[in-house]
Amino acid sequence: MNTTKQFENYKVITFINLGASVLFSLLLINFSWDISLIAFPIGVAYCALTVLLSLKMIIKTDGKLIYKVIKLTEYLPYVFFITFILRRAGKNGTPFFYVVITVFLWFVIFVCSFLTSRKLYPKKNTLLVKGWKIAPEERKFTGLNKIIFEIIDWIDALVWSIFTVLIFQIFVLQLYEIPSESMVPTFLIKDRVFVSKIDCGPKFPLTDVGLPDFRKYKRGDTIVLRNPHYSLDRKSEVKTVTSQLVYMLSLMTVNLNKDENGEMKADPLVKRITGLPGEQLVMQDGVLYVRTKDSDDFIPSKIDEKFATWNLNAVHPKEKQKVQSFPLSSQDYQKMLDFEHERRQFDLNAASIRASEIVREISKYTDNNNLPGDFSTPDLWEYDLFINVQQIAANIIYKTGGIDWFEKFMTSWIENKNKNRDYYQQSNFTLNVMTKLTFGEMVLRYAQLLNSGVSFSNLNSDEQIKSYFQKAETLNWYIQMLLDERNMPLFPENDSNGNPQYIPENCYFMMGDNRFNSLDLRHSYEQTLKPLCNDDKMSVTYYSMMSPQYINKKYIIGKPVFRFWPLGRFGKV
Repeated sequence: MNTTKQFENYKVITFINLGASVLFSLLLINFSWDISLIAFPIGVAYCALTVLLSLKMIIKTDGKLIYKVIKLTEYLPYVFFITFILRRAGKNGTPFFYVVITVFLWFVIFVCSFLTSRKLYPKKNTLLVKGWKIAPEERKFTGLNKIIFEIIDWIDALVWSIFTVLIFQIFVLQLYEIPSESMVPTFLIKDRVFVSKIDCGPKFPLTDVGLPDFRKYKRGDTIVLRNPHYSLDRKSEVKTVTSQLVYMLSLMTVNLNKDENGEMKADPLVKRITGLPGEQLVMQDGVLYVRTKDSDDFIPSKIDEKFATWNLNAVHPKEKQKVQSFPLSSQDYQKMLDFEHERRQFDLNAASIRASEIVREISKYTDNNNLPGDFSTPDLWEYDLFINVQQIAANIIYKTGGIDWFEKFMTSWIENKNKNRDYYQQSNFTLNVMTKLTFGEMVLRYAQLLNSGVSFSNLNSDEQIKSYFQKAETLNWYIQMLLDERNMPLFPENDSNGNPQYIPENCYFMMGDNRFNSLDLRHSYEQTLKPLCNDDKMSVTYYSMMSPQYINKKYIIGKPVFRFWPLGRFGKV
């Protein structure tokens, strides 16, 4: 046999490939009784067949084996990729260095398989060897054999395409369908975009090993990220990765990404970066303020103002007609602005005087002998206070201890009214006082009416009571519906000594553009009853979802770069 330089090079690459394949197969060994157990036999069986036929073809220069070796070699990295995922899909993980070695071997196999398989195709394989025992000529089929060959060839092309698309979407460019209106008007539901991943540090499934993150993120960048609100334990990650693979392979037609209740998981998310490493944030009345270690002053973020959308009624008519949900009407939006203006103009000094006056006036109407039993402290949830205000007022007037509780409730905030606070704390402190003052005015009016002989059934017919209820409804509407959307406390919060804390290196904070319709890194998925402010030991409470968090950039999947559907919105993001 007359060998060529090309053949000798081919043998070297092949031996490297086969050696790496054997080592890779051995690293698949696992003794856990779960799905990871099947990775080793699959990997070893495929590896053994590839090694056997490849060596036989090289040693015996048997040209008949070329096409078998080509296909085995082409599919080798993809079969190993599947076994790689299966090995890590079990209950037990693997050490980091173990994963690094495995990933390195897979990369060697991927490169070598590509190089060797290309050299075996007709018009190239003649450069490898002169004097094959059986010439590696392209096969000719006729009749039924031709039909069978065509079917197999089409199946081969399909499988090859699927594997190629899979690798491409994991590491280079992924298709993504916008699932919600959290990014209106930038993205609408069902918008389909290309997400660039190669410079965002794509990782091998179920590992933290992958390509380095070359991208430098800045405020205003739209990114796709893993949802930190869902559990990232091994079992959940396996389900997520499996569903994502199916989603990618089906070209976004099959989505198995569901939670334990069978509902579609909001994972991954598309959001906009609004907080950077080394920053502390606070948001008040829809304005995001930022400060760094270099300054004690909070500065409004002009970039965030550019993208933040609060009034969907004002968006471009083309986008507006495709929006499905409008959290606020034009009238409600203006009502919100008017209320925030009223809160900013609220005079705490005048309120403290009025609170004390209300306590003195209502003391005139107290009678501890008309209702049996002692006063029972009411729930401080602002909604309950207003809903039950009539009964609470009667108890304050007629039960022992009622006026004492009322005095403490109405004046507990006064000693801290001049305390220095940030924007958010001051706003919530004022809201607390406004709520208490409205409640106090209602209690006082009920006392006046009861003292004048008005029956319980006719109390709410009073015009002043009606006007107070209107104020109470506005307060409740803002506190329960808008407060956690329009505002955000210091984030990260100061330490116990009051020293500012900042977003750590390589970590980011994200929000959706459509701020009233975005469950993002501001919120948790559960409501908790919280005091409206911390500077009042008898603060009213409300149900809040506020729980801001940042995430490490390793959870950033990619960056949307191009919208390809619908055609009317076709173009660069």
